[in-house]
Amino acid sequence: MKKTISGIRGVAGADLDAGSVMEFCGSFAHIAGEGCVMAMDTRPSGPALKDAAASALMAGGVDVLDLGVAPTPAVFREARKYGAGIVVTSSHNPVDWNGLKFVIGGRGINESELQKILDTSPRYGGAGRQRQIETTYVDDAAGVIGAVDGAPRIAVDAGGGAAAGFAPQMLKKIGCTVRMVSSDRGPDPTQGSLAELEQAGCRIGLAFDLDGDRLVLVIDGKRQPPDMTLGLGVAGAMRAGCKKFVFSIDTSIAAEKYVLENGGRVWRSKVGEANVAGMMAELGAHAGGEGSSGGFIMPEFNCCRDGMLAGGMIASIDGTEEFDHMVQCMERYVQKRTKIAADPGRHEEIMRKLESAFESEYSETIMIDGVKGIDENGWILARRSNTEDVIRISAEADNEERCAGMLRRAQEVAGNACA
Repeated sequence: MKKTISGIRGVAGADLDAGSVMEFCGSFAHIAGEGCVMAMDTRPSGPALKDAAASALMAGGVDVLDLGVAPTPAVFREARKYGAGIVVTSSHNPVDWNGLKFVIGGRGINESELQKILDTSPRYGGAGRQRQIETTYVDDAAGVIGAVDGAPRIAVDAGGGAAAGFAPQMLKKIGCTVRMVSSDRGPDPTQGSLAELEQAGCRIGLAFDLDGDRLVLVIDGKRQPPDMTLGLGVAGAMRAGCKKFVFSIDTSIAAEKYVLENGGRVWRSKVGEANVAGMMAELGAHAGGEGSSGGFIMPEFNCCRDGMLAGGMIASIDGTEEFDHMVQCMERYVQKRTKIAADPGRHEEIMRKLESAFESEYSETIMIDGVKGIDENGWILARRSNTEDVIRISAEADNEERCAGMLRRAQEVAGNACA
């Protein structure tokens, strides 16, 4: 079982069962307030685990406001009104997994709140009630994006997930012509084939994970890297008037250059949705996100990665100079990522060696999250993984050969440190 601020996840019926869900949600009742929005994705284990979560909350004196099957961004949006939220989902994990995402006041929980959920005994003795509610997410998102011209043709592959009941309606509401395609690709749109979407005959294709917060983009029949999703979302946000952006430290330099060239400002945060959203709140940023996951965030609307909003923003600039300019900016750079497996006891030594190498080989190094070497033609980042016993290496350069060479050099330094 994984227990992080991004959610508690495990194999349903094995390390995550109704009993453990009741314990976590009973503890969450201490901080949830009077009402908690609840929804689930489309996993087979969802109904049983959602019932367990609702029972625990009501036993703790919290009213449950049930959205049924709904995407994570819809729960975040409604939690602004009602105070708290829980999504029964494990996002893009395999179907036999499930989990819980906790929301307070429209934002994900922080480390201290997670610790309270893990350390505090469930609250019992209350008499909360449960009722069905409707979400205004589709209307709200359409209002933020605005009407689009030309009825752009957008293909949508919801992967059998919760976005199926939301993304098409939102796109139609802003003026798009939508074609739904079905596939058996599994929960994670970054894995497996997107052949149906690539062959749909639409310039833009949108593939969502099971809870609708992740988006993979297809343009002219070709799957795009995650930074393209973020970049085009940013271009749409700038067209809507946004000027202040926060990007994770591993986001493409192309997105930053686009913002700066168009009169905006950029700050860099640690990797992770919560870190990006936290810096946005601190600085009053208008939008941004995490390139490695294609995670677009617009905090005035939602303090979470919102694949559906990103899809709408991208559709809104289809056929515009902004769309073409961002694609051109992104295509000037090549990104590669790898990871180095090593005993956790050697991680500190490996990171010291990489830091020393980057300081001698690059014109600038920064230590926001791991160590990043930067020069005029690209950058390389080494950081310890939060979820695996690996060192993650990301690189970006203005050509394929240079990018591959940067990765090889980092792997050589790390290998020597392990020898």
